[in-house]
Amino acid sequence: MKNQVLQIIASFSALLLFSCQKTVSSYDEIAVAVDSAAVVVDSVATTKNNVWEYHQSIDKMTSKSIKFAQIISNESLNLEFPYDGNNYGHLTLRKNDHTDIYLSIDKGQISGGYDNNFIKVRFDDEKPIKFSYSEPQDNSSDLIFIDNEIKFLSKLKKSKKILISLPLYREGNQILEFNTIDLKW
Repeated sequence: MKNQVLQIIASFSALLLFSCQKTVSSYDEIAVAVDSAAVVVDSVATTKNNVWEYHQSIDKMTSKSIKFAQIISNESLNLEFPYDGNNYGHLTLRKNDHTDIYLSIDKGQISGGYDNNFIKVRFDDEKPIKFSYSEPQDNSSDLIFIDNEIKFLSKLKKSKKILISLPLYREGNQILEFNTIDLKW
């Protein structure tokens, strides 16, 4: 009986392995496919190196340049279904006529409540500071604009690390950590 169960499990595993879209004709091709998958996983891991990335675009309406700086959180949020899995925070600076600072998450809902739209931010080893935030005009629930941009940016430029306590729908407050050293803004 035990051998039959093991044979069924082995057969099912083999069926799953060979039901992929790409077919292979030898064990060497399987090894190459596994190595390729490992390379892809490694390349994803190295893009989350927590350094500032910069880019710019042109506003089609005004023909003005818009500059961006963005950094990804050190770790993924720990959320329940349907938002489980890799779920990073993104801290973005955007400058056109003025500077906007916004925080977004890959999936989930930021929800402080009607009278409770604030986050706590800890710059390096200082005491946490409350910053109010505004929701986007399109009512997206995975992005917020941090108010008092001047104070936030001033502290951000001097910091090496920040922690942001973020209120999430049905998940309470969760903390995102960002390595913010070397911001050039």
